[in-house]
Amino acid sequence: MSYLCEQFICRLCCCFLFTFGANSHGQLGQGIVNEQVEKPTEIEIDPLHCDKIRQIACGGGHTLLLDAEGKLYTCGWNNKRQLGKDDETYKFERVWQLSGISFTNIACGWDFSCGVTDSNFLFVWGSNSNGQLGLPKDHFPEFVKPVRLQVNACDVSMGLRHTAIVNSRGEVWVTGCGKHGQLGLGNERLSSDRFKQVLKVGKVSHLACGQNHTVTWSSEEKALYVWGDNKHGQLLLSTEKYKKIFTPQKIDIDVKKEVNKLLSGWTNVLLWLKNGTLYTWGRNNYGQLGTEDAFTGKIIQIRLPDGRQVKDIALGSEHTVCIATDNTLWAWGWNEHANTGTGGGDSVNIPTLVPLDLGTNKISKVYAGGAQNFVAVEFYSIEPEIEQSNVKENIECVE
Repeated sequence: MSYLCEQFICRLCCCFLFTFGANSHGQLGQGIVNEQVEKPTEIEIDPLHCDKIRQIACGGGHTLLLDAEGKLYTCGWNNKRQLGKDDETYKFERVWQLSGISFTNIACGWDFSCGVTDSNFLFVWGSNSNGQLGLPKDHFPEFVKPVRLQVNACDVSMGLRHTAIVNSRGEVWVTGCGKHGQLGLGNERLSSDRFKQVLKVGKVSHLACGQNHTVTWSSEEKALYVWGDNKHGQLLLSTEKYKKIFTPQKIDIDVKKEVNKLLSGWTNVLLWLKNGTLYTWGRNNYGQLGTEDAFTGKIIQIRLPDGRQVKDIALGSEHTVCIATDNTLWAWGWNEHANTGTGGGDSVNIPTLVPLDLGTNKISKVYAGGAQNFVAVEFYSIEPEIEQSNVKENIECVE
């Protein structure tokens, strides 16, 4: 004689996206254009397989999405062809002009975009008004359709009007506007429409472009190399003595741990270490440093409430969104367009919980840029598992 014992197992079915923040150009992928989306809202992304998302990059009013197979999808603002196609769309749609190309990394500037291929080539498109695509302005229009450059790129970051890449040798190459020193090519080279190597920089492992500055991290030297606008102390140098830095400066911040991420907003920088520590510095006019303390021009350590640890973190232009390991979502900083998802319109000065009803589902990744945010959530289904066995083996289940 036997009994059926019903047990329940939790299976990972797929992943889906919540979005919130500015949507004036349809950059949230919700299929509509409105001023803002005030709370995390799930978006419809069929036929895209959301469980295969690799990366999302956000520009001033447009968004790029890369799936695990290297296919590219875009939505939002397209006045400079920054979507990589002719039409403007308010839901994520495949960029068919780039089909057959497998990307491993993507980035957005204000109104321009790029992607790194699995062969470490760089494709660029969108506005080239300041040479930020690395294309000679005398031979290319101001708005450019996707073009492959003959440069080696492993990592890439884009600012307001400049672009920086790291190649396989750990060298940094830059192009675009440099009037604030953000190219690091010296005070006699304030612009470039071709990629130029930045000299006197150690082997770089991490890279981030701000509005008008560039910061890098060398894992070998455990040090920062910085250049560009320092008006708000975002380069960790005296703002009175060094308002603009035109050549790289090495900054030892006494960090000996490995780095997870180096991120930059418009005028603030964040360093996330593999031991969970969050360091930040720069401008704090909207609470983007996660503290109510007055701006000090020094490094600040951000701590989540009740000793929570960080699972993932992303910076917009002047706000931050963070996942804690206990499956909660936190945000702080500029909130004019509901960027933080915490309610109200005032700036949020300290890490504040973002209301999000998840049930048994888990937040996996978070992405931000400009004033928009994307939260990837893993969806789990509860399914019965039926086992057939004798009474003795199932006595606990029967009882």
